[in-house]
Amino acid sequence: MSIRKIAERVWVAMSVVLYHFANKDELVRAIVAEAWRSAIATILPAVEAETTAIGKLHAYIRANVIFVKTYRMQHMAMLDIGLSYRTAAGHRLDQLDIDPELLGDLAKLDLETILRDGQATGEFRPMDTKSVAMAVRGALNGAILEIAADPDYDALGYADELVTMFDLATRRS
Repeated sequence: MSIRKIAERVWVAMSVVLYHFANKDELVRAIVAEAWRSAIATILPAVEAETTAIGKLHAYIRANVIFVKTYRMQHMAMLDIGLSYRTAAGHRLDQLDIDPELLGDLAKLDLETILRDGQATGEFRPMDTKSVAMAVRGALNGAILEIAADPDYDALGYADELVTMFDLATRRS
């Protein structure tokens, strides 16, 4: 998408966008940073309020679904940017320069760390934490499509199902 199309989409003149952002890469960085700030504000307090790895996993799932439901358009934009955006130099979203403070907060939401901590405390079974984290994130991203198609979709019911599924998938037998 061009800066012109972005300006049209938000109903401002292209000159207004260019006044604030020198180029499209700067604009995308700002959009991504704002989306991550919103996600952190929604998800991090829920995760940090829990004292067990199981509680943190459940909170992570539920808070992510709440974030998707609350910030539906923002999350869809992030998914689109993550899948298709490349900077002028060819870098992907995960290669953008991000504010170190923001990166520190995002690190607190690292799902693999939550899973490894749960293994260390004996709450979770031995597993490939990278694969399970990828499955959780994939299941959460699946909610975006449903919520986009149907704003009345029972997102909280979906969150409860995911909590049950991943509880069963990670628990010690």
